[in-house]
Amino acid sequence: MIAITALFLVFLAYAQARSGGAPSEACANIAPQHGGSSQPLVSSPYSLNVSQLTAAGGYTPGRNYTLVLTGGASQYKGLLVQGRRGTNPVGSFAAGNLVKPACSNTAVTHRDSSLKNNVSLIWTAPAAGTGSVVFSYAVVVQFNTYYATLTSPVIAEVGSN
Repeated sequence: MIAITALFLVFLAYAQARSGGAPSEACANIAPQHGGSSQPLVSSPYSLNVSQLTAAGGYTPGRNYTLVLTGGASQYKGLLVQGRRGTNPVGSFAAGNLVKPACSNTAVTHRDSSLKNNVSLIWTAPAAGTGSVVFSYAVVVQFNTYYATLTSPVIAEVGSN
């Protein structure tokens, strides 16, 4: 009986690890569904950098942008990133070697639980008239060590194509 219980607990921990990416339930609040609570956001070494912004620091609707999730010397196993206008998802993400679309293509998550650093993501900006965007993201270091609901600076819409 003890062996069966131990085997069940190992299987349960493996199934909850989400090594293949964030589940759809994580889309609502950009938080891993691991239980427990997020690490203090002020202690996060992670940042999300958006390149190719306009000279004014904004985005052009419909254009592709490269985002890089980095932690300096701190590696991570999982991620979930989504562009938002308030609580509404905006824009879409492309698949990559280490990531795959999630949340009906409005977000991107990890493909596996290998250690990562400086992961590049491709985001397509939303249609004209959307307005300012903030990226909300979560980073999983280990199953019980994660940072949820991190945010980027506000990125304004500056024009249309």
